[in-house]
This record gives sequence, structure tokens and C-alpha cells, in this order.
Amino acid sequence: MKNCLWPRAILPGTSNPVCIRTAVESDFDKLTVHFERLSQSARYNRFMGAVSDFSRIVRDCTMPKRKADFFTLVVECREAGRDAIIGEASYGFDRESGSGEFAISVGDRFQRHGLGSSLLCALQSRAVSLGHRDLFGETLKNNNEMRRLAQRAGFAFSRSPDWRAVRFAKRLAG
Repeated sequence: MKNCLWPRAILPGTSNPVCIRTAVESDFDKLTVHFERLSQSARYNRFMGAVSDFSRIVRDCTMPKRKADFFTLVVECREAGRDAIIGEASYGFDRESGSGEFAISVGDRFQRHGLGSSLLCALQSRAVSLGHRDLFGETLKNNNEMRRLAQRAGFAFSRSPDWRAVRFAKRLAG
């Protein structure tokens, strides 16, 4: 594990340290495996629909010449002697609206250990460092885990243009 942006922590119930860092081109295979390992419901919640081919999504997440307005953070831990991605948070900033949008996924067996909160904190810090102050996300109305995460992080809820979803937004402190 290299280039940690966030302080290393120990994954609860293990002696495995985790690291949050920016995704790079060489993460293509590990990030693909992460998305493939998500349960069907976790994958549906992350992408708000069915997805089976992750190559375009992962390519966008790991593109080496991405502008600062677009980035992906990954949570990595050592498993079976090799580094594995067990969570990710993708971010994109729209200059026209002045808002950044994000999405998060954490591997099913690593959920409820604070990794989603840690990813969201790291993402917010990175957005603020880029001078971005407005952040939002959307999730399916029945994705209670994401709704709770957003609520605990101080996001306000509103209607989404997508009838299946709810939108949450927050003004970030400088």
C-alpha cells in the first residue's frame, strides 16, 4: 500500500491496515474485481441500475490524464498476501452548476466498519482543497445504508429528478 491520503487505520476485527488513496491507471484490474465482488444488491445500489461490464466505468475511474475536477479514491487493504481494493468513492465536478457529485461503494463484507464514512470524509477534504464547496449525491429511495451515511454526514435531503431516487446535498466548509 502506497501513497495514503488518509491516515492508515486497522480494519475492525482484523490486523489488516487500510489505506485511502487516489486511484491510478494500474488499479484497473483491482477496481474491476472490487465491482465484480459486490453483491447484486450492492452493485445495483451503487450504479442505480444493472451493470455487468465494468471496463468503461473503471477506465473512467483510473484514467491517468483526468482533470482535478474528476477523481476516484480507493480503500485498499492487504488480503491473502496482496493489496485489494475494498471500497471506492468517485467524484465529478460540474463547472456549470458549481457542484460536485459523488458515489460510494464498499465491499459487502467490509460494510458497517466506518469505511464509507472515511471515504466520504477524504472525498470532502479533497473537494475543499480543490476549491469546491457544493457536494451532492443521489441514491435509490430504498438504499437505507447510503441515506443513513448521508444523514450522519450532515447532508440535507430533497427530491431527485429520478422518481426512484432521493438527492442529498451539502455546502462544504472551507
